[in-house]
Amino acid sequence: MPIKKINFTTGFLWDCCFYLALLVYGTGLFVEILEPDASLYAELSREIFVSGNYWDIMLRGVDWLDKPHLQFWITAGAYHLFHHALIGYKLPAILAVLISVWYTHQFAARYYAAKQATLAALILMTAQHIITSNMDVRAEPYLTLFTIIALYHIAVFIDTKKLFHLFICSVALAALIMTKGVFTIIPIAAGVGCSLLYKKDWKSIFHWQWLLCLVITFICTIPALYAYYQQFDMHPEKIVFEQQNVSGIRFFLYDSQFGRFFNNGPIKGSGDPFFFVHTLLWAFLPWAFIAYYALFQKSRQLIKHTTKTEHYTYFGFMVMFLIFSTSKFQLAHYLNPIFPLLAIICADAIVKASEKAIRILTMFQVATMVLLLLAVSCLIYFFQVSMLHIDTLLIMVVFIALGIFIFTHKNTIPLFRLVFVPALIVLSINYYLNREFYPELTKYQSETAVADYFLKEELPVDSLATLNFLEFGSSFKLNMAIPAFELNNVTRKAIANKYIFTSEAGLAKIDSFHFPTKIIKTFYGFHVTMLTGEFINKSTRASVLTPTYLVKLGR
Repeated sequence: MPIKKINFTTGFLWDCCFYLALLVYGTGLFVEILEPDASLYAELSREIFVSGNYWDIMLRGVDWLDKPHLQFWITAGAYHLFHHALIGYKLPAILAVLISVWYTHQFAARYYAAKQATLAALILMTAQHIITSNMDVRAEPYLTLFTIIALYHIAVFIDTKKLFHLFICSVALAALIMTKGVFTIIPIAAGVGCSLLYKKDWKSIFHWQWLLCLVITFICTIPALYAYYQQFDMHPEKIVFEQQNVSGIRFFLYDSQFGRFFNNGPIKGSGDPFFFVHTLLWAFLPWAFIAYYALFQKSRQLIKHTTKTEHYTYFGFMVMFLIFSTSKFQLAHYLNPIFPLLAIICADAIVKASEKAIRILTMFQVATMVLLLLAVSCLIYFFQVSMLHIDTLLIMVVFIALGIFIFTHKNTIPLFRLVFVPALIVLSINYYLNREFYPELTKYQSETAVADYFLKEELPVDSLATLNFLEFGSSFKLNMAIPAFELNNVTRKAIANKYIFTSEAGLAKIDSFHFPTKIIKTFYGFHVTMLTGEFINKSTRASVLTPTYLVKLGR
């Protein structure tokens, strides 16, 4: 196969994929923030922004101990530019992903060639869960960025011994720790440590400058350590996780990550050793089967000692993947930060694949694309109530048709069929999801629907409270920490003369107080991050919707 004739960097198809990806990312900017996690993070950042207190993480005036500070500091800082708007919350994350794509390109270009570099960037930019994380923003875009920054610069430091790169790596390691804990540096430590052990480079393993890296990393994490110390360790009287004497520093350094892994911390879960094996099938679409092939090829080469390329990406990905698989606390988005490493592995495997391997992989890609197109067709047919916007129809028709043309044209280079056709189709599908599906979906998110109603009717925001209802989206949209009451501790006096957003059980509690009551609006909602077939099907959707109520109470 004439690989040397391929020029991804200047090709029309690469430009189509890149700008279509930007368009998809851009449409995700304006999708409502989803409950519960993303809206929680948006609200925590809003409260930091409003209060101006960047040291204490508070939720409705109560101390909050879970994720570290850096993500909230970044978002709160963005709110100063964009106020507490969707763009303020999501744009920094999208920029983080785009910079991650650039760093992935740079890493691959340094250790492989231009073809692998551009292909790795394309794979990362179009991986399904990377696209989703730009719409449903949590911590992962930042972790993805800091992971590839740290690995790139430590690799360059090992090659050049220039302290500048060691310093940048140390700062990135500290950023990882301050975003989600110490566990996050494992891909870098494993990638470097296992690579040096594999090469038996004892001189580099015992180099004194690793101590300098640890010192710089520690110094850069001092802001988070101080924040935890002054909020929690200085106040043993505070009740956190239903107990006193809770150390914020201990939680930061151990419980938040290692406690979850060993399942002995305050936050527990249950694990499946094959969870991430099958999660990769959809999270890394449309590149999942290529990923399995690439990892197998790389493993075989390392066993036979037939590869002379870098090993940082392989060891960094595999060690973290195996650790995640043995953990008792597993979520799909945990894989995102190591996707740049997997993208580089896949790019190299594709470029070096034989003609037979290309044909077989293309068959898997075709099957995947057919299934995806059937799935989105069914989704449009069963879910969609209104007609698609003209731009959605135009984007989908043009780029899916382009993909089909590339695949069917007799003079198309086989590698183009393997790479560009899946990229164009997945991006087209995600344009539909961000432009049509998610905006329609969030109409059933009662937490933001009630806020929209308050704004539309110009009701007094400071008179709103919730009863027996966990929400953060309303607080974010209305720029006010909405008071939340539980059924077992609410008093008649606390909710008198207020607008109450509540459930069926909350209505019964209100009735027990014998208030003069008026139901202002009934909302029909659904837990939109846990979809079911009955909800997707518009003919059965009404049967699974849960009513919630906006009630005006008297005295």
